[in-house]
Amino acid sequence: PAGFQALVSEEFTRTRRVGTGSWLGSRFQRRGYGTEMRTAVLELAFRGLDAQIARSGAIDGNTASLRVSERLGYRIVGRSTVAPRGVPVPHTDLELRREDWLPQVAVEIAGLEPCLPLFGVASP
Repeated sequence: PAGFQALVSEEFTRTRRVGTGSWLGSRFQRRGYGTEMRTAVLELAFRGLDAQIARSGAIDGNTASLRVSERLGYRIVGRSTVAPRGVPVPHTDLELRREDWLPQVAVEIAGLEPCLPLFGVASP
């Protein structure tokens, strides 16, 4: 596998907030895949599901991830600590608001309408 891209939320219908997270194998980095992956899930969130805020972050030292987020319009909103491998590490917290979203690549969303109830979203 090249990597993975996640889109998560708790109480989405109430908060209209999502979180994004990803991992991309080193041999696939610096080719634009990270930007494409994140653009796809952000289009799903903002255009497909009517999300209002997307959150993400990067652990200290992961400048490539931070650059992808900044390129897509995320803004730094704070600092925290995470422990992905059981050891606390500093983390930059990021947020992107729907009104600031400008897709970097064209994304086609197909077949979403029958799935909208699974997200708690009404069909248009």
